[in-house]
Amino acid sequence: MPAINTQKKESAFWDKQKETISVADLKSLQIAKLRESVRFVAKHSGLYKQRKKLLEHNASFNSLDEFSKKIPFTTKEDLLQSELYENLCVPKKNLVEMHSSSGTSAKPVYSFLTKQDIQKSSEYLARTWYMQGVREESLFAMMASYGLFSAGLLNHYAIQQIKSFIIPVGGSSALKTLGILREFSVDSCAAVASYYPYLIAMAKQNNIRLSDLRLRHIIAGGEPFSENQRCYVEKELNAKMYDQYGLCEINTGIAGECAEKNGLHILADYVYPEIVHPASGEVLGENQEGELVLTTFYKQASPLLRYRTGDITSISYASCPCGRTMPRISRIKRRTTDTLFYKGINIEKPYIAKLIEGLQGYLNPYIWQIELNSDAGRDEAVLKIVLEQGERENALDHITAYLQRSLDFKIKTRIFTADELARLGNSKLKNFLDNRNN
Repeated sequence: MPAINTQKKESAFWDKQKETISVADLKSLQIAKLRESVRFVAKHSGLYKQRKKLLEHNASFNSLDEFSKKIPFTTKEDLLQSELYENLCVPKKNLVEMHSSSGTSAKPVYSFLTKQDIQKSSEYLARTWYMQGVREESLFAMMASYGLFSAGLLNHYAIQQIKSFIIPVGGSSALKTLGILREFSVDSCAAVASYYPYLIAMAKQNNIRLSDLRLRHIIAGGEPFSENQRCYVEKELNAKMYDQYGLCEINTGIAGECAEKNGLHILADYVYPEIVHPASGEVLGENQEGELVLTTFYKQASPLLRYRTGDITSISYASCPCGRTMPRISRIKRRTTDTLFYKGINIEKPYIAKLIEGLQGYLNPYIWQIELNSDAGRDEAVLKIVLEQGERENALDHITAYLQRSLDFKIKTRIFTADELARLGNSKLKNFLDNRNN
């Protein structure tokens, strides 16, 4: 008699019922949750008190279109101008945790969490991590910060739902991180996107063989990155790299790529996504590029309605070969703030990034920073770079000449110092740094 295989086949889904919900059922759920969110905010939030009558009156919308027409936007400026606990919707004694945005504004935006907020976060975010290859048997290194930055702790909790072995690498030095990855044979890890080129550069500078690593799944988030950057990291680390999206004000890890790498499945039963025209605020249709707007469903402490993220993307409800029916947002191409104004010229980050990729071979095209300084009333632009090992003779001269031919303004070029390069690994890489008003 043949042996019976009692081993349970691994599912491709963490929660198949939720991940394969029909579009009609999803929309019905969204309408119900939006009504709840509007009523809850109108009753408990000081931030929305000026709009209370409007919100209470408009909580009876019957369609998603009606919700978008009746409920006003919330902006980051609204949050920055509010008092510390103005949007707190529960007693302070119910708070168990808080995080803050990683922006450069003098006043950070805080996100408060209750025990239930964290439970719901972990429950839903686990789907994103499972979709991106994390399993119970995974050896996972969380290389995002465990400080106020939300990505470290909140994703840690979510991965614990999968019962993976997690190493909280956090803000360890690059050399220590590389040692941990090698010693523990880590197969999965997560970090801000710009950290991987930095880690690769530090390994090469210290003659550490990347071939000794056993990485299989690399998750990158926190900032946009190009397909060329993905290919570079995948080749150097011999692993698959997946994009993930989130923001402190809403939650980390709310969208991620599946194995198809054709857009990021967004947890549309946890948040409600809209795409609007950045200037007019008009709601745009499927596959039209605009600004991502999000409304929370399961945040007790600091919920938000129609929050303008500043991130430019599009949304698709088309079926995905992976079997998930959650809509997909396209990879974030840019942010509404990705522009520097210098001597009457708009410097666009995507253009500069593409330009610098053309210098591959002379420099590391994924570690760069444009710094604007003012000295005695005169402004100057400086591009800081990392030269490739064994760089060609007169590389700086070639780079400077290339930039002068390609740009409508003068820019100096210099190499990151060792101290500057070491500090880059502690946070997101800020490609634009404007020191003129400091």
